[in-house]
Amino acid sequence: MPMRVGFVQYRTRLLQEELERIVGMLPQLGVRRAILLNPLYPGAVEPDTALKLVMVMEDDRPFARRPDFFYSHLSPAAAVEFFPYTPEEMDAIDETESYLSRAIRMGEVVYDA
Repeated sequence: MPMRVGFVQYRTRLLQEELERIVGMLPQLGVRRAILLNPLYPGAVEPDTALKLVMVMEDDRPFARRPDFFYSHLSPAAAVEFFPYTPEEMDAIDETESYLSRAIRMGEVVYDA
């Protein structure tokens, strides 16, 4: 499938702008910390790249329902995957050597209340 010249640069800019918009709204949503799991530097973004954000906040909803909160309140204009965890769940993840714990340690903290 043909791709327009400069699409990856356009996609990178779109994702960076969407990330900035989302981060600007996090204080009013009660988010304590947000971690970007995937880099947005040149060469790391593909045409189908989505933002992958770990969100840390108090939440008593079932884990599977938590992303709905972010989709409904943030209405992302680009592809975003939200991974919402409570502080206690993050502590438990930090104690493991799982793929998720390594990804979080390598991720970029984009918001810290």
